[in-house]
Amino acid sequence: MTSVDPGRPDWADTIRIAFHALGNQQPKPLSRLLSSLGDAEITDDDFISFISSADANDPARTQARISFGKWDAEANSPFAAAPRSALRREQIYDALEFSQPLRDAFTEQFPVFTDSTVVISKQFQPWYTEARKHRSNMYWDHYEAYLRDIKKWSPSAISSLDVATTDVVERLSDPTRDEAKQTKGLVVGYVQSGKTANFTGVAAKAIDAGYRLVIVLTGTIEILRAQTQRRMDMELIGRENILRGLDPSDPVVAKELDYQSDSDWQDGKFVRHGAMLEQPGVPHIDRVTTYRSDYKRLPQGLTKLRFYRADKQKPLNDPANLFNSDAYVAVIKKNKGSLEKLIADLKPHKGDLAQLPVLIIDDESDQASVDTTNPTKWRKNSAESRERTTINRLITEILGLCPRAQYVGYTATPFANVFVDPDDESDLFPSDFVVSLQRPPGYMGVREFHDIGRQWDDEPQDFANSNERAHVRALVGDADSETGRRESELQEALDAWVLSGAIKKFREARGARSYRHHTMLVHESVKTAEHEATADHVRALWHSSRFNSTEGLARLKHLYEEDFHPVMLARANGAALPADFDELRPHIGQALAQITIDGDPILIVNSDAQIKAQQKKLDFEADQVWRILIGGTQLSRGFTVEGLTVSYFRRKAGQADTLMQAGRWFGFRPGYQDLVRLYIRRDVDVDLYEAFEALLMDEEAFRSELEQYEGFDEHGMPFLEPRQIPPLVSQHLPWLKPTARNKMWNAVIVAKAPGAGFRDLFSPPSRSDAAAGTNMLDVGIPLNRVATHELLLPFTMDDGASGTQRFRAGLIPGNELIDILTEYKWHPGYSDVITPFLAFLHAATSDGRVREWLVARHQPSKTGITIDHLGEEIGPIVTRRRRPDPRIDFMGSDRKHARALEPIARGLDVEGLPGATGRGVLLTYLVDDRPDDAKASSPVLENLVPLLSFAPPKSATSTGRELIKWSVLAPARLDEAAIAVTGGA
Repeated sequence: MTSVDPGRPDWADTIRIAFHALGNQQPKPLSRLLSSLGDAEITDDDFISFISSADANDPARTQARISFGKWDAEANSPFAAAPRSALRREQIYDALEFSQPLRDAFTEQFPVFTDSTVVISKQFQPWYTEARKHRSNMYWDHYEAYLRDIKKWSPSAISSLDVATTDVVERLSDPTRDEAKQTKGLVVGYVQSGKTANFTGVAAKAIDAGYRLVIVLTGTIEILRAQTQRRMDMELIGRENILRGLDPSDPVVAKELDYQSDSDWQDGKFVRHGAMLEQPGVPHIDRVTTYRSDYKRLPQGLTKLRFYRADKQKPLNDPANLFNSDAYVAVIKKNKGSLEKLIADLKPHKGDLAQLPVLIIDDESDQASVDTTNPTKWRKNSAESRERTTINRLITEILGLCPRAQYVGYTATPFANVFVDPDDESDLFPSDFVVSLQRPPGYMGVREFHDIGRQWDDEPQDFANSNERAHVRALVGDADSETGRRESELQEALDAWVLSGAIKKFREARGARSYRHHTMLVHESVKTAEHEATADHVRALWHSSRFNSTEGLARLKHLYEEDFHPVMLARANGAALPADFDELRPHIGQALAQITIDGDPILIVNSDAQIKAQQKKLDFEADQVWRILIGGTQLSRGFTVEGLTVSYFRRKAGQADTLMQAGRWFGFRPGYQDLVRLYIRRDVDVDLYEAFEALLMDEEAFRSELEQYEGFDEHGMPFLEPRQIPPLVSQHLPWLKPTARNKMWNAVIVAKAPGAGFRDLFSPPSRSDAAAGTNMLDVGIPLNRVATHELLLPFTMDDGASGTQRFRAGLIPGNELIDILTEYKWHPGYSDVITPFLAFLHAATSDGRVREWLVARHQPSKTGITIDHLGEEIGPIVTRRRRPDPRIDFMGSDRKHARALEPIARGLDVEGLPGATGRGVLLTYLVDDRPDDAKASSPVLENLVPLLSFAPPKSATSTGRELIKWSVLAPARLDEAAIAVTGGA
């Protein structure tokens, strides 16, 4: 539990109780509530002093922050002001009857809650905000308390989870409504970023609100199902529901109890509901599955699923019956046998099911396709494809049996199958809502491994400013022809793992957190037959490494001094650092002892059977895991590798599971972010690091774009509906074409602006296309002549980094720029992107929303390369590389450049240029498009390619409706996402 300062005032708990009592209601005069709850009078000065000086994790302070987070964000409330606004906060203060000094103190300590969860939704009937005031909130309240007190979540993280889960639950059907209504939605998180916490919160709120059967579909591996079951048992279902009145000290009960030997069970870390569980309207939860057992057929049909009706004249979902019934939770693998058993047991209860509110949560909902990003490589008749089709059919059958069932899928990629291929089981299309979760704090993702939007034209890379320098190590030795180099690279990766383990032991000894897990991932092939050979090779190298020998210690010392020590100096963020290698040396032996505690630390993880056989060695929940894992697509399917510190990723060219394996190194790395290393193939044939960056940046850009279209207009109509997302996916991935032969997406983008900020339109024709040669003469040189005046502009990045950027710039009328752009030749595969953009440009220019453009060319601080063309200086020429096939674009613009120019597109004044309405910005780069091995000589004009990045003026897209214009192929079937090619489409 949370420790409390002994100098804490006695009345602090009264404040906690008061804010907790108000948390699920509207705010009311606080002083009156405090007076009724306690004897002591709390003056404003005392209150302000406590709020300002109390520990950040004080329970009263935390509860106050959570309550304000709810009130700030509530969408359907009696407050007139918009959610998450300063005016909304003032109205909250009014309701609480706060004095001005108290308001100032709370605003300083608890700024207005903001959240970047993005929701794309159809119109829906709000019900949850009002319902939670009158129905039980016990399961959510206790889950919230568990996160706060046991898992030590921050108030902001809890508030964010509260808002995100409400965004989902309020779009489900009210379980008490008269007519049955199904909804289908999708929640998009990040790889290994805490999606389980979100769906556990959704389940808690759904059960509180009246849902009485929750089915959680997990991966295909039993250990994953068991881990999910344990998480939900520990954090939601709770000790009392697990025991159901049985005495755990009874030997017979203990023998059958899932968790009798579980250390968290013994330490009291499973949530307790206590007397609240016996209050009216609070359901008990029956587990239909257990930690040890997936779903099994029950005798006499689904005997356990019996619902008490207090009033037999009323339907089951009538409040008189629903809130006197218990709830059931089943955690089931996405396995044909398990789902067929569940369906067989559900069928005899069709009468009850017609009135039963059911929630289906589908974790990793895009699982089992070969490659979620590339439909052209799906093997439609493969065993995996057939299994996926079978699973989707069975889920659809459950939805058919349960008319009141709600389906919520969870995935880590916004480019899920359901948005790529119209043929891919449209019965599970998320037609009602898509929720894109915010990036959680403390998460190591693409931004932490890549130098996004930084081109290093103006500054040298070092361990402090470059994520690539700090965390990424290139693998260039060919496995077949350069065995010695490959051996030395693998040896360095093993040394890095041992060394980082020793540093963890050093930090533990200096009072840091306990590092329970320490793992390394080795992935060289997706072929299971090759994993044994890889394991043999790693094992042989491990046993010959002799880490404690003079030679081994010399290797570790060199790696420490050249790599780990300088990175820690730049990025340890207060974590303990050894003064030198000698101070670290004793901990190397401790790390090796932990690693070899039961002999060989190397495990192959490439099949369900192997994982099951090694479950004890791989169970991150039950024991410490310090091991090297040889993978395996199994490692890509929801299997969270805890404590992952070193990844060694070298695949042979042509293996097409890119997205499924990308991001294994992403996740939470508390207390050891500076120790994380990614060894990844980057040779002349394949640069996997660059390929992953391009793919993951597409995801980041797509999430940002969805944010532009979130919400509803003044008439209550959504700016974007889920059925319109697939064409946006196609715009972001124009090189991917659906394989569907008999269906196509109904929605069509007619015109589209880039949205806020810059959009890189970097897809000229290929080098071999003769059309590419005309762009420099027809577009590059005319724009070069426009941009002649010097501008020095400041910028500030999201992380606080700031500086100035120098440009040559000039103004051009909007219609003249359109004339120039008409001559630009684009890649043939880019038409779905550029055609709607040009349509927007024409329309916005003709109606006066776009009047002129500032053409800007960045001037690097270093002397740039220029060429002379008929006496005219052309340049500077910068480095922007073409991305590898199947991509058809270049690496993106530098974010520092964009950030410096964005104020101009917003109509603001900058030094040397007064602001103007209707002025957009065109950022141009001139790029030498020759292959790297042909750049020994200076470029000539024919080698250059102009790249264009646009930021339209704010006045051109002042409302969401101006961002994008839609049409449909089949107007009579407006709500259908996919339509048949024939039959009137």
